[in-house]
Amino acid sequence: MKLLQPKVIYLLSFLIFSVSVFSAIPDFRMAGFATLNGSTTGGEGGAIVTPQTFAELKQYIENRSTPYVIRITKEFNTDIQTWVDAYGTVVACDTPGARETTFGAILKIGSNKTVIGVGESAFFNRIGLVIQCQSNIIIRNIRFTMKDVPATREDEYKILAPDGITTIGDPDCIGIQADAESVAEEKRISQHIWIDHCEFYNENIDNKDRYDGLLDSKNNVQYLTVSWCYFHDHSKALLSGKGSSDNYNRTITFHHNYFSNIFGSRLPLLRFGQHHYFNNYMEGCEGDGVNLRINTNAYIENNYFKDSKKPLFGKLSEKGQAILVDNIFENCSRLPNGVVNIDGAKYDLLSSDEEFVRECNFTPSELYSYVDILTATVDVPNIVKLYSGIGKIIDFSTNTGHTSAKKAKVWICEDGVVVDGIYKNVTVYSSVGSIVCISNHNNDGDSHLISLQKNGYYLLKLESDKGNETVKVVF
Repeated sequence: MKLLQPKVIYLLSFLIFSVSVFSAIPDFRMAGFATLNGSTTGGEGGAIVTPQTFAELKQYIENRSTPYVIRITKEFNTDIQTWVDAYGTVVACDTPGARETTFGAILKIGSNKTVIGVGESAFFNRIGLVIQCQSNIIIRNIRFTMKDVPATREDEYKILAPDGITTIGDPDCIGIQADAESVAEEKRISQHIWIDHCEFYNENIDNKDRYDGLLDSKNNVQYLTVSWCYFHDHSKALLSGKGSSDNYNRTITFHHNYFSNIFGSRLPLLRFGQHHYFNNYMEGCEGDGVNLRINTNAYIENNYFKDSKKPLFGKLSEKGQAILVDNIFENCSRLPNGVVNIDGAKYDLLSSDEEFVRECNFTPSELYSYVDILTATVDVPNIVKLYSGIGKIIDFSTNTGHTSAKKAKVWICEDGVVVDGIYKNVTVYSSVGSIVCISNHNNDGDSHLISLQKNGYYLLKLESDKGNETVKVVF
């Protein structure tokens, strides 16, 4: 066996989680529609960059096609100071009730990008992202808000540019669409997108139109997965389909997301398309929940709905369809026919026109595998609250730590890695936290080859009678 010079070998003595906790965390691998038809790789293989200024951030994100892994280590805003009232109107700083803020911005993200936050510091403050006819995009571990963004309203609210006159778009945190007139109609599609472990919020105010969606998908959006995100303190949360004419077969998976204090609607609102909604936790939402509208097909599986007004409903005249599988409702006020509150709390049935068709034109398990990450419904509240949002994933996009392994002897070779030492087991994790393989060493002290089929970042957990070690490898 020919040994090569190590590309990168790092022993991490201290991780975000201890090794014992790491082994118990859920599998954060990409799942759902984003894995289909070629999968979603983002900026894999491209340069790893860490922007320090807004101009640098804009330069990397808006590059049309060059692959980049863009590490976000801090808060970004435009740094252009102003003051607004509660409606977003720019006012003088001494106006009663004036709020100090900065002007907002929209960045149009290009294809082949991974935008990943490091730790808990990544924050896009009044900076929205637009995905317009682009593909192969990963956004992970970033906090988003449009709170106090300067805006103006004619028919609807629009973000106000620093000149105080021009408007630059909707105040969405992330907007995915495919209607650019500069693109040939047959190529108007946004596809292969994974949004994971992000946080989205604004504020709880009476003016429900002040901010737009936290995450909206319109037009021809395909192969999108939204996972382990935290949505809170907002009115109109998520949208799939902008109206009854937005007739595209959108393919979207929502899983392990936490919805809290959404006081308006759209958790999400679904039109047309195929939507797999599993292991989500809705808590304390006083408005309208999952809204099954015109010709949507939804597979709603192993979700937990608690202390919410109307967690699931439709509009029967629009023929929205859904299959309900092993969901739990607790202390909810209005429920579809055929389900009850698990705690025995009183509820009212939906009106007849708020019902939906109990059918679905697809079965997710026939399209992709997810049984190994499917959480038992009763465990959803604890698991989703603990692991959704930012700061829960390990940053594999850079190499930090000690320059050599102090105890573990790990070598890069042409076929994978060789582990030398007295270990019981070596577990290999991918860069998204999924288990690649488990190698049983049985304390024999021999050298063992662990084959790796694909170049990338790996985390090796080495278990021994004297304790555990964790090694980070780039193969």
